[in-house]
Amino acid sequence: MNKRLITAQVLFILGGVGFSFYTFGSDAIMPALYGGAVALLNTLWLNRGVIQAGETAKENPKLSVYVLYFGAVQRFVFVLVALAIGLAAIKLMAEPLLLTFGVAQLALFFAGRAPIN
Repeated sequence: MNKRLITAQVLFILGGVGFSFYTFGSDAIMPALYGGAVALLNTLWLNRGVIQAGETAKENPKLSVYVLYFGAVQRFVFVLVALAIGLAAIKLMAEPLLLTFGVAQLALFFAGRAPIN
């Protein structure tokens, strides 16, 4: 697991929680943490899928592509269901939940890239 990515994502989540608290008040802390947790679990699931695809590629490169595609579908469904549960079933505030989820996903862009030499 890329520690830099996880650290960046946790920092982005904490920033989103802080911004949500400042903007929406103390009622926004739990929805913001929920959105951040969904993003973090999605990243951990992505990491697991990439490792699994790498191991599969050693024996069958074509199958490793299917592993990656299937993992993408699984993560998409997970995020959709998790956000639906948070918004519809638990009735969490939408703005801090979605804001922190989105901000946490930005960590994949900023910290997930390899440094340019």
